Amino acid sequence: SVTNNEFEIHTNNTLRVKIDSTGRVTMPSQPCVSARASYTDIPINTVTVITLDNERFDIGSNLASSTFTAPVTGKYLFTYTIYFSNVDTAATSLGVQTVTSNRQYENWFAPDHIANTDFYYTATSSQIADMDANDTLQFKAYCGGGAAQTDVHSDSQISITLIA
Repeated sequence: SVTNNEFEIHTNNTLRVKIDSTGRVTMPSQPCVSARASYTDIPINTVTVITLDNERFDIGSNLASSTFTAPVTGKYLFTYTIYFSNVDTAATSLGVQTVTSNRQYENWFAPDHIANTDFYYTATSSQIADMDANDTLQFKAYCGGGAAQTDVHSDSQISITLIA
């Protein structure tokens, strides 16, 4: 529909694209999710799926069981802020893996080179991933060595959105 002040595109009587009088474009059905990430006592020497819960929003309901499933083929932007707490300085590696059906993205550091006592660390990253319809994306943590005491604090967040 068209008015003097805005332009809208509807399909099946549902608003899909809106351009308002200032030129701002919104797409209320665009897949987008934001959720809390957490995990208690990451197992040692084991790649572990980070729990995604407490969704702030999930447009399209594409996040289930800590796995995002792409509803359509496209380019997806994902970001995360993973706040590790109680990091054991005896650990030789700690990292976040973002694993899609097509590729794996990694962010690593060596706790035994950073501090002399247990500490906190925040890992952040963003990436644009090429995903086909029904491809999946998971965020995973790995802790090599030390004690199984490192947590993904519940203040951690992930976001995923279709951008093209």
